Amino acid sequence: MNFANPIDISMSLNDQTLVWVEDDQPELRKVARQPEAPVNFTWLSFGAHAGTHVDAPYYLFSNKWTADQIPLSRLIGKCQVLDLTDVEKEITFADLKNKKIFQDKILLKTRNSFDPLTEFHQQHISLSKDAAEFLVNLDIKTVGYDYQTFEPGLSKDNIIHNIFLSKDVTLIDNLRLRDTQEKEYFLICLPIKVTGIDAAPARAVLFEI
Repeated sequence: MNFANPIDISMSLNDQTLVWVEDDQPELRKVARQPEAPVNFTWLSFGAHAGTHVDAPYYLFSNKWTADQIPLSRLIGKCQVLDLTDVEKEITFADLKNKKIFQDKILLKTRNSFDPLTEFHQQHISLSKDAAEFLVNLDIKTVGYDYQTFEPGLSKDNIIHNIFLSKDVTLIDNLRLRDTQEKEYFLICLPIKVTGIDAAPARAVLFEI
């Protein structure tokens, strides 16, 4: 495994980062700056679902894992990138059934990864109910995606999230998979260890195997 050439698949998190349409924009407040102050110190303020982040089952189920309780084995190890950039609207069962899926961590690369993310596009590539159920039935443990939500448009129904999180599938949102290929990688995705919450920002990196 080549640890010398990591592929950073994380979004940059700053005051320009695209977030869900109802969320406050991230704030990086400059509390102190040199040379006026002896140190540079910044106060961070943003939602738990800003930028690349890991969704915990607690997001929808109060009796399930919070972000800090997700087993690290779900976020470290071999994974597969599935290239779905030919999909124009919604990933369906038909798009996935002929993929040779042999790892329990999969990252779904779509046209979303090529979006400059200057505004929220309601026509982003989403995931269908039958595709989500197919992945759950394969006993997939972790699913990574390259947009703010799996759901279509501005839907708040959380149908797709419910299918996954009800089965304790770990979700990684807002990945940037443009520079990846459809193959196997080694994933390291470590969410900040904030306790008792529904999601946590993370730095996600792939390594060649």
